[in-house]
Amino acid sequence: MSVAEQLGLRDETSELLALADQRWGLWATSHPALTHCCGVRELRSWLRSADKAEADAALHALATLAAVDGGDDIAAAAALAWALMPGACTLANRLRTLDWHIDEIVAAQLWVEVRTFPWRRLRKVAANVLLNTRTGVLRDCNAKSQLERTDPTWSRTSPVDPYAHFWGYASIRGQHPASPGQELLKLLAWGCKNRVITDDDRALLLCLVEAADGAATRKLGRGTGGLMANNVSEAVAQQWGISPSTVRRRARRSMDALSSACTGTDGRVSA
Repeated sequence: MSVAEQLGLRDETSELLALADQRWGLWATSHPALTHCCGVRELRSWLRSADKAEADAALHALATLAAVDGGDDIAAAAALAWALMPGACTLANRLRTLDWHIDEIVAAQLWVEVRTFPWRRLRKVAANVLLNTRTGVLRDCNAKSQLERTDPTWSRTSPVDPYAHFWGYASIRGQHPASPGQELLKLLAWGCKNRVITDDDRALLLCLVEAADGAATRKLGRGTGGLMANNVSEAVAQQWGISPSTVRRRARRSMDALSSACTGTDGRVSA
């Protein structure tokens, strides 16, 4: 279903829009800005060609009538939502990859913004309603860009599937304290047992750890404990008879696989 259909506003003959048409003359007596347009049936076409100031004034009149703390008129809310529907549909199309039910989410947020527009404080109705609708939709869809602003802690959190492999490893870790070396061996053994990595992957990682431990200098800036340092990968490459870039690529793939398995993300990152 489209955004319009979600709100029951398929066309100008929809029940609420027909009611808005009936009330238009009454609204115009208290809000003269609406006299420039004859009603809902010509509202969109009039907005496209109207003077910007007149269009803003007409939309503000509808927003005042529609707001719960204004006229609290759901017919006016429907008329305003109908006027902004082209922008809302464009928004839904642009955000379609966020959720299968994006039309429903956009429709719900649009209606909230129409009914709560701060008409006493703001004048630019279309821009503010559509911008706030977008912000609300991104928040409801847990979009990372919005979460980083509204909830920094949650944006850095990785939810874990209760049935993920992570819990098997977590139970191993919790049995008794272990040294870093022992913990690494257990992690790699767990990864091989659960087919997260292969035996060859484990052997390569252990060689990298040994080489990094004996390296004169270690670069830790890449967040891999020095395992990706050029001198380390070159030393392991000589032992294995492969290129340093192949060593780094295979090691990165193995570490990413272990990280994804332990967090339950399986390498998928949401938008």
